[in-house]
Formats: sequence, C-alpha cells, structure tokens
Amino acid sequence: MSLYDYLYVDLEKAISLYSQLTGGVVELRETQSEKGSLSDNKRNYDFKVFKHDAGGTSHEKEQDKATIKPHHALLQELEEELSASGYLFDLNNIVDNKTLKDTEVRSTLKNVLCIKCSGRIVIEDYERMKKISEDFPKIAELIRKSTTNSLQKTPEYQNIEKQISELENIQGDKKQKREATKAVVELRKSLDEFLDSNNTLEIVPQWILDGTKTWIDTFLPNITNIRVYPFAEQNDEHVFGHLEASNFTISDPTAFHFTYGSFPTEEFTMLGIVTSVPSDEEESFMPMQEFDKDELADYESIENGLRGLFRGFDGFEGMVRTCRYPRILVHPILVYRQTSPNNKLKTK
Repeated sequence: MSLYDYLYVDLEKAISLYSQLTGGVVELRETQSEKGSLSDNKRNYDFKVFKHDAGGTSHEKEQDKATIKPHHALLQELEEELSASGYLFDLNNIVDNKTLKDTEVRSTLKNVLCIKCSGRIVIEDYERMKKISEDFPKIAELIRKSTTNSLQKTPEYQNIEKQISELENIQGDKKQKREATKAVVELRKSLDEFLDSNNTLEIVPQWILDGTKTWIDTFLPNITNIRVYPFAEQNDEHVFGHLEASNFTISDPTAFHFTYGSFPTEEFTMLGIVTSVPSDEEESFMPMQEFDKDELADYESIENGLRGLFRGFDGFEGMVRTCRYPRILVHPILVYRQTSPNNKLKTK
C-alpha cells in the first residue's frame, strides 16, 4: 500500500467529478452534539468517578464537536474512476518514448478531460516574488553592512586603519601635516575600494523593482503556478497550471516554501483538468474576422473598437500566461507525492 503526501487538493472540484462519475452524493457536513445535566441534591453520588457531593449544586456539561470530511480514499477512488471511465490520460503510461510533441499524444489530450503526470516540479509564487522585490533594498543593505563589518575585522583593513590613525596624530610643521592629511585621504580611498571590491552583491535599480510590482499587480495578482516536467530529457515540455492559495495543505506560503522550496528535490504527481493544448501552427481561429469588411454599421464599429481592446492586449497576456506549444495548461485538482513501503525498513 502506498502513502500519499498531499501538497494541494481542490476538494470541491474533486467532489464534483467523483459525484458525477459514481452517481453518489458526497457531503461536507459538520455535526455538533451537546449533553448536559443539572442536579441539586444534598446527597448526590456519581458512580462514574465516584464523587460525593455533601452539599451544594453540581453542574456537569459535556460537549462533543466533530467535523466530517471525505477521506483520502475518495481522492484515490477518483483517480481510479476517471481512469476506468476513460476520462484520464496518464503520461506515466506513454510508450515508445513518445513525448508531448507527439501528434497522437496531443490529439488524445485535446479529447480527454484529465491528465496525470509525475516529475520534478517548480513552484512560482508571484506574490512572494513581489514581496521580496519590495523588501530587496533593505535586504541588500543588511547584507552589505554585514559584509562590510566582516571585512573591517580583516588584518588588511586593520593595518590601513592603523596607518590612518598614526597619520592623523602626527606631530610636525604645517607641511608635514598637509602631507599627512593627503595620505589619509588616499588611504581612506583605498579602504573604500577594498570594501567595494569584496562586496559582490549587485544593487538592482529601483525602477526594475517598482516595475516588477506593477507587472505582477496588473497581470499576475495572487497567482501561484506549478510546472511539472514529466520527461527528464525534454525541458521545454511541461504541464502547468494555477494553484489556488486556499487549496494548499500548508496554508502559510512562508511555511510552505520553507518546507518544500520553490524547486523541490523530490518528484511529485499532478492530476488536473486539461484546459489548453496549444498547436505548433499559427492560430486559425480569428474572432474579429466578422468585422473584416469595407463598411461597418455604427453599432458594429463600437463593438469592433471595444472588443479590439481585448485583442490588443493578447500580446501581454501571452507573455505572462506562457501557454504555448508544446506545453499543456491544466486546472490542477491534486498535487501529491506517492511513496511505496520500503521492505528493508519493515520490522514485521
């Protein structure tokens, strides 16, 4: 029996598909029961705990609250039902060294509901990127100060500081003091050059950081992408989609990235609904072609102008959506790591 470490579960979508496949109804319900007893007796005995009440009032209240949710078995049964019913294309079962560039594979994907694939994954949290870009100047300054502090303790730096101190305290006539002052300036300049040459952290221009925030707020607000690479030799082929923050099993993004990282070392499996299978040929569907004529009525001109705005931004959308051949875009339902038992570790 395998165990599953679920990273992401879109429970509502999973329940919807499971109910359609099986004809059953899965409920998410919360039950609460409460029991109470009130007694006022000078000679009261409770034989459960053998408690004697010699006088006064005894009030006992017992409350039980339980939340009933679908078991993980439902998620595994969902995969089995999708596969048995012909709705699931498992990339792990591809034969003859075929990949996502294969014509037959893409034709199948265009006519299937779900896809399942395993491989190395990349998590792209754009809100996290925005937060880092906002705080980057402070972080860079902290690193720079830390590096400078360490360099100031080196023998080379201390030696120059000693020379400066001796020159600043030199006794003599005005000419000697002028020469000493000039030497101090040169030595301080050499100290600055020493610090700069050993401080390799590059400062990102503020306009780039501000532009990154604007770009994310405009085109990628609250977006977290997952990219699964099912073929080790084909880095341009991956299955990807957007992960809803509320469906992560670890709700805190910082805790999640600390636990798994944006580039996990282990392979994961994703099951999702296929939403886009881009072609390697130029798009033939032209929704604005209906306005391609010599004369347009007034209402057609207005509609053409308004709808044309959307088509004008398609280029920007394509830059951030990155859904192009040979990639496959999905609506993720499950992301998990599956582990089989290690017979060598069994104690019985």
